[in-house]
Amino acid sequence: MFQAAVAASHILTPVVVATFYIVTSPLRNASVSWSQAAVAALFTTIIPWGMLLSARLRGVVSDLHVTQRQQRHWLYAVTAGSIIAGLLVLRLMNSGGAIYSEVGSILLGLAVVALINIWWKVSVHLAVGTFVALQFGDAIPELYPLIICFIALLSWARIKSNEHTASQVCGGVFVAVLVYYGSMAIAGGLS
Repeated sequence: MFQAAVAASHILTPVVVATFYIVTSPLRNASVSWSQAAVAALFTTIIPWGMLLSARLRGVVSDLHVTQRQQRHWLYAVTAGSIIAGLLVLRLMNSGGAIYSEVGSILLGLAVVALINIWWKVSVHLAVGTFVALQFGDAIPELYPLIICFIALLSWARIKSNEHTASQVCGGVFVAVLVYYGSMAIAGGLS
């Protein structure tokens, strides 16, 4: 069971889940073009993932999940910078509000996790996974039974693989719900 939990954790990493969320934006919102989704994914997940991979190869971080909380701060800052640069490129592309909202919600989630991470280790896997699951549930409500199973599987994987405690997993879910409703309120206020 331990190996299955580790495999699930590796398959459902935040970069995979968030990239899937961004690149499928045109399927959920016709106002988002495939080129906008590709640029958003490049700056939001792919460039930061490349920087993390480089840091791991150079020994700057202990592992690709960055399980040591004190190693996360620089990565959060660099990722935020990359996301902001991506938002500027999307602006130059005259992108619509839908892709800004999606990328902005990821930036909001990153800021919340980074702030909490100063004092406590929260599961980024669950924060990203739950947020993305809620977004898909919003678009396709029939998915909610599968969404609950997905969140349960990811929670089990992070606890069983000894990467997080139950409270850290619940903290990640709480952050996702907070960001989900916070980004909806912000987007509603902007329209």
